[in-house]
Amino acid sequence: MTVESIRQPSPALDLTASPNPPITVENGSPRTIVITVAVRDCKMAPRNAGLPFLDVTLRNARAKQDQSFILGDQYARDLARAVTDYCEQPPRLS
Repeated sequence: MTVESIRQPSPALDLTASPNPPITVENGSPRTIVITVAVRDCKMAPRNAGLPFLDVTLRNARAKQDQSFILGDQYARDLARAVTDYCEQPPRLS
């Protein structure tokens, strides 16, 4: 199977994955993918996203499919805390 893309729906956040898709996953062999989310726009960033999800496009030899994955309460809390902490920092002096 190949993970073709990983996305999140908020235009206020940027998402990167490491390794960068496309990522081949062999049958029976798990792969670790590190997701990094960065704030693009604090005014629009979700401060308390109840069930944030990731959109993932998967492909194998027979089909291509888009899936949405809710990563759970811990991800939601971590994302909300990180966005709040980042967006409430005092402005940096040049």
